[in-house]
Amino acid sequence: LKWLYGFVGNYGWAIVLLTIIINLAMFPLRHKSLVSMRRMQALQPQIKAIQERYADLKMTDPGRQKMQTEVMNLYREKGVNPAAGCVPMILTMPVLLAFYSMLSQAIELRGADFGFWIHDLSVKDPFYVTPLLMGVTMFWQQWVTPTSADPAQQRMMMFMPLVLTGVFLSLPSGLAIYYLVSNLCQIGQQYVTNRTLAAAPGA
Repeated sequence: LKWLYGFVGNYGWAIVLLTIIINLAMFPLRHKSLVSMRRMQALQPQIKAIQERYADLKMTDPGRQKMQTEVMNLYREKGVNPAAGCVPMILTMPVLLAFYSMLSQAIELRGADFGFWIHDLSVKDPFYVTPLLMGVTMFWQQWVTPTSADPAQQRMMMFMPLVLTGVFLSLPSGLAIYYLVSNLCQIGQQYVTNRTLAAAPGA
């Protein structure tokens, strides 16, 4: 961050550039994850058919194990990794926590002026613009990202942007800028991936 600050002379823009660099570094992994999620989405009718065949069995019935085996065999046959969609989210969490720690403790960011209405990156956005925009981008990201979750789970996931927006209202504005820019990068990548898959259905 200090190295980038040496070029731009503004810690706010240094955070923006560092966020873009981090997302570019994670682009290949995210692309693979998004492709896997799209393939899982395409398999949902077949998975649902397997689940319906065992719908009468209780959760404790040993026959349930056979259902899980069939589902995993289907994933294996189609070359889909059900855990792949979680990996990018897990990898971004340490970065988010590191940014939070840095913005809370780095003396250089105390009173650091970003410009516009943000005059201290280490304290909350005085007009709550960045956390609200962050919440909007989270809804946007969920809308464009494929999911294999059932409708009930999807509705529950829609609450996450509201919860995180509420949390970020009181967090450092520099952290909200990081999360906002990161969301925009991921949305852009989703559109690129969607276009790539549309051009090459077998990808």
